Amino acid sequence: MLSQSEKETIVSDVSSNQNALYNLLSQLIQIRSYTGEEEKIVRFIRTKMQEFEFDDVFIDSFGNIIGRIGKGPVTIFYDAHIDTVAVNDADAWPHPPFAGKMVDGKIYGRGAVDEKPAMAGYLMAGKAIRSYFKDRELPFSLFIIGSAMEEDVDGYPLFHIIENEKIRPDFVILGEPTNLSIYRGQRGRMELEIATKGKSAHGAHNEKGINAVYRMTPIISEIEKLDRRLPVRDPLGKGSITVSHIMSQSPSLCSVPDFCKIHIDRRLTLGETRESAMDELNTIIRSCGVDAEVSIPTYHGKSWTGQQFDQEAFFPTWMLEHDHPLTIAGLNTAGLVLNEAAQLGTWKFSTNGVATAGRFKIPTIGFAPGREELAHSSKEELVLADLLKAAHFYALFPFELMSILRKA
Repeated sequence: MLSQSEKETIVSDVSSNQNALYNLLSQLIQIRSYTGEEEKIVRFIRTKMQEFEFDDVFIDSFGNIIGRIGKGPVTIFYDAHIDTVAVNDADAWPHPPFAGKMVDGKIYGRGAVDEKPAMAGYLMAGKAIRSYFKDRELPFSLFIIGSAMEEDVDGYPLFHIIENEKIRPDFVILGEPTNLSIYRGQRGRMELEIATKGKSAHGAHNEKGINAVYRMTPIISEIEKLDRRLPVRDPLGKGSITVSHIMSQSPSLCSVPDFCKIHIDRRLTLGETRESAMDELNTIIRSCGVDAEVSIPTYHGKSWTGQQFDQEAFFPTWMLEHDHPLTIAGLNTAGLVLNEAAQLGTWKFSTNGVATAGRFKIPTIGFAPGREELAHSSKEELVLADLLKAAHFYALFPFELMSILRKA
């Protein structure tokens, strides 16, 4: 698709904008963009896309920022969520979390890993592609997406684009941190709730009541045992189940509680489904001889544009084959920019791939700088040289993918 000299020209274009790339990431970090508060960063990115002469730039009804380069028949999504979790421990950071400070070849701040580097890299790669192919047709349509509210409802922003904006990709690249490896899947996750009911009574006459907390106790004990015996399934490893919150309800603190509810975090490995996770808990309830009910909560939210939405708290497991053309294109491109064989991996946490790959079965992989374990922590830092390598990857990848598809 591209000659060696053309590849070198595009990479050289990105490299010549190295300082602009680093400064762009710093600017993105300086814009505080907590989930649901993304308007300012969305408008900043829109300005950059327009400055870089993207073919189309718009903000969708949910509040995602979307830029398109090319109008070819193969549709590729580059997705980076631009919201971040909050900072509640500013004093613990080595540098102010919204300064975007660069020190000794690294950049620090909230979003320096999760996942503003991908957006900076996408933008500079898009600029290089658009500049080099200014007067030529591209064989693909590359959509660069800054997705909103991913931290609260992973998957929903891309679900919205596919279902409501009617833009369906053929292939997807995610910008969650992979430390420059090609990631091809993740464990799924779901939230569940179990509720027990009792009968209230005055604490001085507790024998007249039925304690809903006591009814819940054997269920919690069995859930702890279930976590230890969940199966290990390579390459995603073992699923997990955790009671993450418990609450009770009673007329007063001097009364027997007549209601108790636990919230459960369930991580799903290969072969585990929504139905199998529900069945496990119903089996525990029956074995305990307790009258209790299992349910999956629904997230009710509102984006920064004011659009309200609902999302069941179920996010399916997904995994792309190691020999899929998208995986091979990712490995080939990474090998070019790293000058060594790229590694395959999977995420420990959840991503927007739960929508594209999990729900819609659209081939999806991830590639980005940064270490996953630094996300959501006061230790978010990124090696700037890795950001440049990622930008090279983003500039070359669509052409490598098209070359593989033509040979298939």
